[in-house]
Amino acid sequence: MTFFKRLFHSGVGLAVKITGLSEQFILFLIMGGVNTAFYYALYSLLIYAGLHYAAAVGIATVCGVLFNFQTFGRVVFKDFQTRLLGRFAGVYVVVYLANVAGLKALELAGLRDKYIAGAALVLPVALLGYILNKTFVFNRSEPRP
Repeated sequence: MTFFKRLFHSGVGLAVKITGLSEQFILFLIMGGVNTAFYYALYSLLIYAGLHYAAAVGIATVCGVLFNFQTFGRVVFKDFQTRLLGRFAGVYVVVYLANVAGLKALELAGLRDKYIAGAALVLPVALLGYILNKTFVFNRSEPRP
């Protein structure tokens, strides 16, 4: 194990001891931060380029699904099987719809700045994704091949 990998795992272990949260949830928070930075940077770039917010969310979500499948499957849930990609993508259809609905609701409530609206939805949408992935994709209730 490399120095940085040991350092990372030591930090995760320390966070588990300090917070009392599970290692999986700590890893979710860390990888969620990485995934969110990737998604939000792409979303912001697409809004800046002039795309409609629904198109920006759609493109960022498709790219995010492929990126997130790697980080969540390998690091958080330690269950990287390509056969799970369909269910994983299905979760992100729900996440996409919730995100677009949230953006529209914030717009109707008077928040017209799509950057701020997108940032305001990051945590609730990320938590929705975690719950759905843990329940429907990486639940390990099926026997592994």
